[in-house]
Parts: sequence; C-alpha cells; structure tokens
Amino acid sequence: MKKLSMLFFIMAIGFGLAACGKTNSPIVISKVFETTVQANNMLELYNPSDKDIDLKDYKFQFYTNGSIEVSYTIDLVGTIKAKSFFLVGSGLSTNTTLTEKFDFVFEGDTLPFNGNDDIELVYKKQVIDFIGYPGQDITFGHELTMIRIGLLESYAPSKTFNPFNFIYYLPEMYQYIKNDNYEIKTLEDLYAGPRLEDRYKAMPYVDENNPNIGGGGAVLTTVSGIADGDTAFFNAKDGFGGGSMRYFYLNTPEVNGSHVSAEPWGYVASKYNKQFLLNNASQKEIHVQSMKGYALNEGYGRYLGLVWVNGYLSQFLIVAEGLSEDVGTNYNDYDLAMHYKNVPYLTFLRFAEQRAKENGWGVKGYPANPNGEKSPDWNYDTNVLTTENPVWTPHLALPWA
Repeated sequence: MKKLSMLFFIMAIGFGLAACGKTNSPIVISKVFETTVQANNMLELYNPSDKDIDLKDYKFQFYTNGSIEVSYTIDLVGTIKAKSFFLVGSGLSTNTTLTEKFDFVFEGDTLPFNGNDDIELVYKKQVIDFIGYPGQDITFGHELTMIRIGLLESYAPSKTFNPFNFIYYLPEMYQYIKNDNYEIKTLEDLYAGPRLEDRYKAMPYVDENNPNIGGGGAVLTTVSGIADGDTAFFNAKDGFGGGSMRYFYLNTPEVNGSHVSAEPWGYVASKYNKQFLLNNASQKEIHVQSMKGYALNEGYGRYLGLVWVNGYLSQFLIVAEGLSEDVGTNYNDYDLAMHYKNVPYLTFLRFAEQRAKENGWGVKGYPANPNGEKSPDWNYDTNVLTTENPVWTPHLALPWA
C-alpha cells in the first residue's frame, strides 16, 4: 500500500508539472507605446510560433505608482495568428488612424501606464512576460516607443524585466505598428553607434529665435587644442563661436589642473581623446553639433555639444570604452531631438555603457567590479597617480580604422 501511495503521489506530481509546463506561452510584449496623450497608449503582442493562439486565458495586469498589488486588469479576447502581431488600445483613443489597427479595444478607460508602471502579461494565472520594476516607482519608458530587441524569430518572453531587452525609440513611432520595418533591431546595430545624418548639417547651430539656445546643427570645423577626455578646442565657423567645448553627456575622470586633481582613468580618457579620436585631426572630418533646445554654453563659459569624427559620435566611443560616468536614463526633450534612424543618441550611449559595465572596462571596472580592470595610471593601494602617460589601448577598434 505504501508503494502504491508513493506511486500515486509521484504520478500526481508529474501530472502537476506537466500541467505547469502546458502553461508556457511563446507570446511576448513586442512593443510598448507610451505616448504624450495617455489615451493613445498601446501594447503590441507578437506570436513567434507556428500556431494561432486563442487569447481567452490571457490578461494584462498593471501595477501603478510602485504598487505591489495589481491596480488594473484587462482580460484579453481574440486570436493572435501565427507569426503575427496583436495590438491592444483604448476605446478613448483620440487617433482614429490608430483605432483602425486595434485587435482588442479596452473600453471605458485608457491603458493604465505612463512609463513607470509595471506591465504584466499573464496566462492562466502564470506570469509570461513582465516589464517594470516590482514595487518601485522608477521611470523606464516615459513618452517613448519601446521595441523588443532582436529579430522576430528570436523573441522570447521573460518573467523578469531587463531594460536592455528593449530598444528605446522616439515616442509615437506609429509607422512601426504590426511590423518590423525599423532599422535598429539588434545589439550589433546599437554597438555600431549612431552616424551623423546630413539633415543636421543643414540645420542652424544656433536657434534662430534665441542666441543662447542650440539649433541642433552640425558644423564642419577644425581642432585647435585638446584639454582632456571630455573637453577640446575648435575653430569658429558657421554660427559656432569657437573655443572650448565640453562634451555633452560625458563626465570623464579628471587630470591634474588648476582647480582639480587627477582621478583614476583621467589620463587614460585624455589619452583616448588626444591620441585616438582627435589625433591627426587635419586628416579627419570633424563636426561640432549643438543640442537642439539646450543651452549653448555651460557655467564655465565653455560650449556644450556633440563632437563627430569622420561621422562617428565621440561621446559614444568614449562611453563604449567605459571612460565616463553614467549617462543617465531619463529622456528629455533635447535628448529626443537628437537621434539616428529614430533612435535617440542617448539610447546608443546607454547600451554602450552597459557593455562596458558587463566587461568591467574603465571606470566600470575596479573597485565597483572587483574583477574589472584597474586604471594603468593609478596606484590603488596608495591612492595616488603613478603616471601621466599610461600604457593603454582601446578595447574596441576605431570605426574608421
């Protein structure tokens, strides 16, 4: 009897596990449209499998404002075809062009998320896919279009949120609804970095209505000097007044100066800018670009802007080597104004920075990462500078090499 009881017990467990296995679902949240008008918020699903799937046992659950309890539930109805998309929107949407594309309409209210609320896709009481930070009111996708990274055939749901599972596009990229016609899709695309598009060369460097604000234009110029890892001097041209420019988005470690003392990696960052990015500058095409809608100058009188070498963004290359403090995660209007193929420059910087962190490069290494690299210009035991000419080579090949 004991053997039979044990047998039935094992069979019951096996049946339970098998049943649990059946609740696995291939469906993923493929895009999140968090828009400037909340009534136009949308969620898109994708079915990468070869079978049509009935959504009667699926629902969205939302956790708003850092709540640990479900704030809203939307029970889904309909069928998502094999290798197809399924768009969920609100009956209060103000855009009739969008509503024509809805596969499911949430009547009576807007989709309840605004870029810092958790979104959960549930199938038969099991979480299938999750976006957000449980119990935390952290902004991760405010007024952005979040598109799952990778090719459609590689899409897979995840019960835990990794912000780098999504590419952060400009807001309201409605042209990408139910398709993958966007150009930046993979890590390789992001690691290639942004390129300077010709449209910026035709824009004014200075805002036409305010002489203190950037117009977003990129000016072809020449280098007159290099200070350190995030500051260089450029000659005046076409609205750019010339002189010292601080690299927007960056804060590289300090070298010795009249008001500052050297820090680990300071002379490495300086070497990278001088001997790799801006060396032989007369043989390179150098552009400086203002940030559209942002102040032209910072508090010390220096210009603030972007620096392009042979069409590649210096800020991106420096961040990719791990030679700057964190670039941040919040997208302001001026961040959204600067983009490549509808992806803000800031998105490229964030992914470059994440790779440096994962590899423990530069300031993303020791001591924050005990296994990361140590600066060759620093003695960590005595906490003093050892050389102003460190032996160091970049981890990544220069794109124009």
